[in-house]
Amino acid sequence: MSGWSKATLTQNDVVGPGLNRLTLEVPAAVASGFHVPGQYHRVRAPSGEDGTFAIASAPGSDRFEYLIRENEGVAGELAALAPGEVIRVGMPDGPGFPYERARAHPLLLIGTGTGFAPLRSVIRTLMQHRAVYGEVHGAYGVLTPAHLAFGPEMADWESAHIHITPTVTAASAAWKGEVGQVQALLARLPMQNAIAFLCGQNEMVQQVTGLLEQRGVPADRVFVNF
Repeated sequence: MSGWSKATLTQNDVVGPGLNRLTLEVPAAVASGFHVPGQYHRVRAPSGEDGTFAIASAPGSDRFEYLIRENEGVAGELAALAPGEVIRVGMPDGPGFPYERARAHPLLLIGTGTGFAPLRSVIRTLMQHRAVYGEVHGAYGVLTPAHLAFGPEMADWESAHIHITPTVTAASAAWKGEVGQVQALLARLPMQNAIAFLCGQNEMVQQVTGLLEQRGVPADRVFVNF
């Protein structure tokens, strides 16, 4: 693959079990290719291996954020890097989420695990122009409360009238929130005239798409990030 650009790792924080939040400072040419929340691009580790990662920050900045799950592949290499390391990135790709349509519809954001990263990009974008968008509701599903990588931001989302309900599949004794899959929360979300953005495991996406259709949200108003 051609067209690689240098990027500098400026921050690497552990935000949950096996979860890291990375920030890369990318060249202006790469930043200019990030137009729509939900886009992704290739990131190459020092070994030369590369993988595709969704951008978790909003367009308009040369600092791209990511939520990655540590493993033995490219993500594991990236999670082990220290700030100051220089790696290579490709241009942003993909259509992203059509967030402009949310001006005319209630918006549902439903994601699980690291799949919430591109939805966080949508949220950060909406917060910059909150007055021109309508209702935003959603569900954020993870394994345990400790896996809520974006949990510290959720109070700010709520203050901006972006209502995202977290749910866990394995609760701790201290957890007072929802327990179960995101599918179980759909009945509480406003469906009339809504559009939905989904990201997560294929099984979840398929089930949620079917449940939304049963509740009056047709498939042509449901958008899935790769």
